[in-house]
Amino acid sequence: MIRVKRGRVPVSLDGPASPGGIETKKAIHAVKRGDSFEYKAYKADDVVAELRTMFNKKCAYCEFPYAAGGPEDIEHFRPKGGVVIGGKLKTPGYYWLGAEWTNLLPACPDCNRKRRKEFAHGVDVSGKANIFPVEDEKKRWHSHRAACKEAHLLLNPCDDRPESHLEFLRGGLIRAKKRGGAESLRGAESIEVFGLQRTDLVEQRSEKERLVRTAIERALKAAEIAVGERSARRRAEQEQLARDLLSDARKLLEPHQPYLAVARAVFKEYGLK
Repeated sequence: MIRVKRGRVPVSLDGPASPGGIETKKAIHAVKRGDSFEYKAYKADDVVAELRTMFNKKCAYCEFPYAAGGPEDIEHFRPKGGVVIGGKLKTPGYYWLGAEWTNLLPACPDCNRKRRKEFAHGVDVSGKANIFPVEDEKKRWHSHRAACKEAHLLLNPCDDRPESHLEFLRGGLIRAKKRGGAESLRGAESIEVFGLQRTDLVEQRSEKERLVRTAIERALKAAEIAVGERSARRRAEQEQLARDLLSDARKLLEPHQPYLAVARAVFKEYGLK
C-alpha cells in the first residue's frame, strides 16, 4: 500500500444535482422508511476511469495490477450497506456515503471480498467486505446528521501514510511497523483484514524485491569496478554504465509498477531514492 493523491471528483458524483447526489438523498429517505436502497452512480464509467487513473490500475490495498485480469471492485472504504460489529452484521451502514467520492477506492477481489485464501499457516478467510473497525465503538459514525468523531483502524491510502504503519521484510513478508516500542495497531488491522500476508501476494512481492535488488546490485558492481579502473577512458565508460544501470533500476519505481511500496523499501535499504 502506498500513499495516493485523490483525483478530481467525477461528474457523476459532483454535487447534489449529480446522479450520486440524487441517489444520496433517496438513500437517506429510504433508511428513514426502513427500506433498502441500491446505489448505482459509484459504478459510472467516469468514476471507474478516475479511480483507475489515480491508482494506475492497481488495487488500493495490495497494489496488485488488475488491468489484465479485472474488473476490479469499486470498494466503499466505509461500508454503505452494513457494518460487522461484534461478529454480526449491523444495518444500516454508512448509507450517506454510498456515492461519496472520498469514500471510494479500487480493490482487487482478494482484498475486498470475504473468502478463503492460502496463507503460510494454511487456508484461512480474509477480505474486508463489511468490516470496518474503529478505536472506540461508542464514537462510531452512525448518521448523516452527525459529525464524524470515529477513529478508523484500517489504512486509507488517500488519507494516511501507509509507510508509517507498514514495513516490508525479506521474502515479500509484511508486518506492522513499531512505533514507540509497540506495533502500529492500524498496520496490524490492515494486514489482517485485507489479507496482506496471503501466499500468492507474498510470492509476488518477493519476486519484485528480487528484481529491484538485482538491478541495484548490478549498478553498484559497475560503480565498484569503475573505482578500480586505471584507464580514464575505461573508468568513464564504467561510470556511465553504472549510471545507466541505476537509471534502469529506477524504472521499477515508476507509478504504474506493481508493488511499488516494496521497491521503495529496497531502495531505502540501499540509501537510494
